[in-house]
Amino acid sequence: MKKEIGILLVMTSLIFLSCENSVNPKPNITTGVYGTIKYGIGDCMPIIDYSARKYVNYNGELDFIIKADLDNLGNGDFVQLRTNSIHSNITNGVLEMELPENTYLVMPKDVYLYSDFNTIIVKKGIALNFNFNFWKCTSY
Repeated sequence: MKKEIGILLVMTSLIFLSCENSVNPKPNITTGVYGTIKYGIGDCMPIIDYSARKYVNYNGELDFIIKADLDNLGNGDFVQLRTNSIHSNITNGVLEMELPENTYLVMPKDVYLYSDFNTIIVKKGIALNFNFNFWKCTSY
């Protein structure tokens, strides 16, 4: 009986260790960002119940817009700026992107959000672990 309990404890520990590694895998990048991208869509009317929002792993294109370029855009063409930005195709919410040193505004293709919550600072030699939750509003 003690032997069976010991084997059960070892197997349970191995299961937890394998789950831990799959949640936060070691990135294959040296300078950039890695993490999880979650996405949701729904109401943005006043009195938002944030706890009721449901997010799923994002599948689609993600833009990395250089923040200084956006700050200096003035009356320029935001669509053109976005077209000229760095892009990454995200599958099942997995983000792993090698990026040059800079400050970036990160946005999914169909979301327009300018916030500190989706701004990252990439420094040379650092793989930044950052998770994003994006919400697309269907009403205001």
